[in-house]
Amino acid sequence: MQIMSSTIKSLVFAACASLAGAAPAQTVDEQRLAAYRADYKDAATPVKYVFVHADGSPCCSDGDRAKAYLLDITSAAPAKLISSAEIDRLFKEKFEIEVDNESIVKGPQGDYVVLTMNRPAEYDRKFVPCAGGMGESRAYLISIVAGKATVIDRSFGGCGRQYKKLDSGDGIGYEVQGGNGQAKPVHYIVRGNTIARDKTVH
Repeated sequence: MQIMSSTIKSLVFAACASLAGAAPAQTVDEQRLAAYRADYKDAATPVKYVFVHADGSPCCSDGDRAKAYLLDITSAAPAKLISSAEIDRLFKEKFEIEVDNESIVKGPQGDYVVLTMNRPAEYDRKFVPCAGGMGESRAYLISIVAGKATVIDRSFGGCGRQYKKLDSGDGIGYEVQGGNGQAKPVHYIVRGNTIARDKTVH
């Protein structure tokens, strides 16, 4: 019985070791980071965040629906992967998602950035397009703090709604303008460790 117990323990240990070896990497080394920096060094807008797979390879084009992570290519190695269950779900729902690196606003604890996304109208039968032939467009404001991406607001885009970054006397944050210029602009201003809708804007 003692021999059998030892054998079982050995098998369990081997299985656990095998699973541990198969687990996806959660950091990216300097070689990969340097390659990304080289790829984007001539970009018109400085690039900080990109989508990657668990092993650090580029994600997620051409219908690739593997689990996606955000990576800060400006960070020091080993760079931690940034996860979000909601972003994962959006990729699985066939949205093509891009990071608007030009929209990055720095806060005391991390960054705010806008993700823009599109998918064909026929994916969701309940979706009502703004005009004939238009697909579904969205723009989400997210925060990136301590290796986690959190959706802050889901109303930054769609049906002519537009946003722009603010860095002036109005404060640091964003202005969101409604479709066709009919709605009054809404300001989201960084205050301390949070970003909040500014109700004083009329």
